[in-house]
Amino acid sequence: MDLISALQTFLRVAETGSFSAAAQERRRTQPAISRQISALERHLNTRLLHRTTSGIDLTDEGQALIPLATRVVDKPRHN
Repeated sequence: MDLISALQTFLRVAETGSFSAAAQERRRTQPAISRQISALERHLNTRLLHRTTSGIDLTDEGQALIPLATRVVDKPRHN
């Protein structure tokens, strides 16, 4: 799993409140976005989102991940 990509996806889902909107922005399918978030949740061994028929809600852990994910994603990478 590409952790940086998964964190970017998580942030877009959290910001848009939608797997579909994040998928459109990231030019991926909604199922691919859902799988990536599920893989991130398995990697972190915690639930980040509550999925409902009307959308998504962040769990406390998901809310806590946002500042860390933002720092990781925004950090300049040196090759």
